[in-house]
Parts: sequence; structure tokens; C-alpha cells
Amino acid sequence: MGASGNPGMRDDTGRGGKAEAILDAARREFLASGFGAVSMDAIAREAGVSKATVYAHFTGKEDLFGAVVADLSERYFRGFSASELDPADVGASLTTLARRFLALVLSPEAVALNRILIGEVSRFPALGEVFWAAGPERTRVQVEQFLRRAMASGSLMVTDPRAAAEQFVSLVRGDMHLRQLLKLEQAPGRAAIAGAAESAVATFLRAFAAGG
Repeated sequence: MGASGNPGMRDDTGRGGKAEAILDAARREFLASGFGAVSMDAIAREAGVSKATVYAHFTGKEDLFGAVVADLSERYFRGFSASELDPADVGASLTTLARRFLALVLSPEAVALNRILIGEVSRFPALGEVFWAAGPERTRVQVEQFLRRAMASGSLMVTDPRAAAEQFVSLVRGDMHLRQLLKLEQAPGRAAIAGAAESAVATFLRAFAAGG
């Protein structure tokens, strides 16, 4: 979340040009057909490049899937960094993190990619590791870094910031994310996302706020 660079994308790709065309083509192909049914040849055709060009930019299909996940995260967090949040105003800062996280994971593309992962990870075990590194692990790292800053400022009393970061993300996601994956309800609007974020932050602060 918010980190620069995409897993699987070689350092010399940059953004734009053929690398971006390949990434966009892979996103369309994965969302339309899943993971297993998509070939690197199909992605190359969709991007209008050779398969050799695809491999010149990405190391394999799993890495390309991870790059799609990371790119989605970057698009939702573009221009934002948890390092810019105020650790002294921990409630407002955590609420900002929670809202952005929910907007990402509840987006139609993110929900679709999660469904693909769940359906295909048993056949492609490496897909789980790639997805985790490109999405959830990025989120946890940024949350943990902010929690450490809040601890240093005296705003939070946390003994295990890694575990607290995982607990925060779980509180924020709640059942709302699972209900979307299972198509149990319509996608929540901004008001529902804001309410869920504020409720999760309030619960978290009752456990960890300094002097709480």
C-alpha cells in the first residue's frame, strides 16, 4: 500500500510505455478470464507486444498478477503516504488510513482479484505469496510504521506493533469485505465506509490509546 515499484516488474521498466501497456492488458485478461486460463501469449497479444517483450519487463505470470495487485493499491494511494500522517492526532490519522484501506479492498477490481485468488491458489500456490506481498503485507507494513511513530509520540501504548497492525487491519475490514466477496450485498457507499472506519478506529483506540 503506497510503496513505490511493483513486484515482478524489473527495475528498468519505469511507468508508461510498453510496461504500462502490458500491465493494463494483464489486468483486463485476469479480470475477464481468471488466472489459470490466461497465457502470457494472450497478454502479449492484448498489449500489442511480443511475448519476449513481456518477459523483458516481468519475470512470469505470477509476478505479473502481483504487479496488477500492487498497481491497484498504488492507484488508490497515489499522492498519499502514511509517513505524512500526524502521530499526535492518532484518531484522525488512523481514520484516514482506515477509509483509504476500505476504499481499496472494497473496490470492484480488488474484490474481483480476491475472488480469482481464492479460486485458483490451490492450483497455483505461488499466487498466494505474490498476492500477499503485493497487497496485504504492504498494508500491514505501513500501518505498523505509523503505529511505531504514534508509540514514540506517546499517543499509543502498544507492546507488539506488528500484531497491533494486523488487529487494526482486521477490525477495519470486518465482515464487510467478506460480504462483498460472497456477493451478499451491494457495494457500500462512502457513508458506510466512513462509518465502518470510524467504528474500527474507536474500538482500536479503546484498547491502545495512551491513558485509555
